[in-house]
Amino acid sequence: MKRKISCCIDMMFSQTDFYDRISAVKSCGIDTIEFWKWTNKDIDRVKALLDENKMGLSIFNIDSTDEALSYDLSRGILNSGRADEFVKALNESIPVYKKLNASAMIVLIGENAEYNENNVLKCLNAAKPIVERENVTLIIEPLNNIDRVGYSMPYAKPTFELLRKVNSPNIKMLYDIYHQNMMGDFSIDDIRNNIDIIGHFHVADAPGRHEPGTGKVDYVKIIDEIEKLSYNGYIGLEYRATKPDSETLGFLNL
Repeated sequence: MKRKISCCIDMMFSQTDFYDRISAVKSCGIDTIEFWKWTNKDIDRVKALLDENKMGLSIFNIDSTDEALSYDLSRGILNSGRADEFVKALNESIPVYKKLNASAMIVLIGENAEYNENNVLKCLNAAKPIVERENVTLIIEPLNNIDRVGYSMPYAKPTFELLRKVNSPNIKMLYDIYHQNMMGDFSIDDIRNNIDIIGHFHVADAPGRHEPGTGKVDYVKIIDEIEKLSYNGYIGLEYRATKPDSETLGFLNL
């Protein structure tokens, strides 16, 4: 089965005009992109370019046209229990999800406060009936608190525990291998044991967040291990290349 790879065009191919990055990704043999915020992009233009290049979109961040809320979502509002605002942003983002035929939306937990599982559960349980009814998927991303100082939940293991409590096929985890390596919490056994609640992977080498091969993470082995599991989601490239992006993809054996 062909590897399902997506490329984050908010981070990669940054020397190219944003909209030209779509065809640049295609020229490398990758037919799926991902990005962060949707409110700062011309979604009609993105849709037209994806269709023109016979490409798709995997994931993007939940967002809102309310500028203050958009900023807070980029930091995470779940940890403060802002369920009504979270649902508002979700309802704004669902039409974009459907228009671009996305596979999932990224959700951040929060920062600058001690992790509050009850508040996070409050928000996710408010979203649960909506995402299940609308058949959209949310993916919760733990970020390392070295790069993202103050992030409330940087670890995979408690996030898996949280998702077991939510117990929804439409709310999963974005397992960022870079972030978990930075926290010293990476475990292939954790991935094996929780593959049913992982909705997306991100790759970047650690330390440095550059392309695989520049740090200490054995991505060839890790991706081979993931492909032995019952995982049919995407592996997303989200790194700052030290050379032309097109020259950093050898580890994928495309």
